[in-house]
Amino acid sequence: MNFEVVLPLSIFIVLSTITPGPNNLLLTASGLNFGFRATIPHLFGIHCGIYSLAILCALGLGSVLLAEPRLVILLKVFGSLYLAYLAWMILGLRADAPGVTSINNEPLSVRQAFVFQFSNPKAWFMATTGINLALPITDSMAYAALFLCLGFATLGLVCNFVWIGMGRILQNAFTQPIYRRWINATLALLTALTIFMIWLA
Repeated sequence: MNFEVVLPLSIFIVLSTITPGPNNLLLTASGLNFGFRATIPHLFGIHCGIYSLAILCALGLGSVLLAEPRLVILLKVFGSLYLAYLAWMILGLRADAPGVTSINNEPLSVRQAFVFQFSNPKAWFMATTGINLALPITDSMAYAALFLCLGFATLGLVCNFVWIGMGRILQNAFTQPIYRRWINATLALLTALTIFMIWLA
């Protein structure tokens, strides 16, 4: 395997998964409010969604999506609405009672995180671009999807752990409810601001 071909894919995976985005902000909020272990299902749902997108893009769905402006707009609208809903959920977390299960005070489930990837334009971008970068490694779309999934399951997973860890550090550093509320409000605002990033893309 040519290292010069693998390197661009590796760099892309690290940069796309370590930089701020909806998934990482939500993972940080979950790490802050619920801890590392309770965030694992959320993380698992994200990766299942990303792997599914990689397979769909390998089958050609990514090209179809990018070639149809109306589908892109529909994706952005749905993604924006869902991000606004998630930002509202973060804002409503009960910082004085972390870990208490209620309608607004529980981490995202595997299913919720999985479904979100299909409305997350950044996730589609990661999958479509990643497939194109993985293709020079092999002449098979199936193997390209496999290489991309392996990259996200290793390098990408480490990057996601960093964001959960940041939330866990904040949880230990700011134990007073008032500080938690301010941090949640900041994370909610940043999540809402990613809506503008979607429309600028």
